[in-house]
Amino acid sequence: MKFRTITLAIITFFTTATAFAQKEVVDDRPALPHKIPNVELKVVRGDITKLPYYGEKNLFVFYIDPDVGLTGNKTYRFTDDIEERGVDKGPNLFGFGVLNLKDTFLPKNLIRKLAAKRTEKNHGLVLDDSDHTLRDAWGLGDCNNKFIMMIVSKEGEIVYMQKEEITKEGEQEFFEIIEKYRF
Repeated sequence: MKFRTITLAIITFFTTATAFAQKEVVDDRPALPHKIPNVELKVVRGDITKLPYYGEKNLFVFYIDPDVGLTGNKTYRFTDDIEERGVDKGPNLFGFGVLNLKDTFLPKNLIRKLAAKRTEKNHGLVLDDSDHTLRDAWGLGDCNNKFIMMIVSKEGEIVYMQKEEITKEGEQEFFEIIEKYRF
């Protein structure tokens, strides 16, 4: 137990130090709406797949550097509220997560196991972007230490992107926007 606490403290320190070391924040988000292609990624359980429902339903995509879970990132915590309200689902909306495993310093096998365990509980889908396939194909820019939320329309365009930590005002805006794509 003590070892685990010390390890978590060390990881938190380095993650926080990295965040403070970044001198300039550059807005490298693509202009919206932004046309994107379908890509192939690995499901955390191993199979390679195209993005589910691309072109058939609107997609709600989390693109996550697992490091942000250690920093107290507000967007990371906001996902619990999203799941509780059920707004990540709807007849015209499919939600899933993509792990940015290229940028994390955490052990990738551990992250995959934790993701697989969580998806067993919530029956969600988590994909593995170990080589920036999705980031580069979609022109997302720097995704290191980011928890990104995106809505992709049936037409294959990113129509919403929250790349920086979400604010209270941003939370309300998100709930208003996602309702347009659920039904």
